[in-house]
Amino acid sequence: MLFSKKPLAATPYQILGIAPNADMAEIKRAYFKLVREFPPEEQPEKFKEIRKAYEQLKSPEQKALVDMFLLQKPPVLPDLTKGRYDLTVHPEDMSRLALEFKLAELTVEKDFYTPET
Repeated sequence: MLFSKKPLAATPYQILGIAPNADMAEIKRAYFKLVREFPPEEQPEKFKEIRKAYEQLKSPEQKALVDMFLLQKPPVLPDLTKGRYDLTVHPEDMSRLALEFKLAELTVEKDFYTPET
């Protein structure tokens, strides 16, 4: 499979359990509440996730960048299932290639195996 179907990462708002229109005081309250609930000594991975989310939202400038990123539509991926290509090599193709590479003295029937159809 070309593209894996991994789950989408949670937004900083989802990690902190707050609404996207939360103010700085609400963000700080949610962060400290979660730090008490998931101390770094007991659950270091969860704490890192909470800390990263807080770092992304702790100032108005950083929060604006996150909001701008979250408002963007995801890019449209190309549909790779539509392309169907014939990759078989036919004797006529070999003759044409032989001429292009100055190998015209080779004959397809004599020098190349052609399966019976």
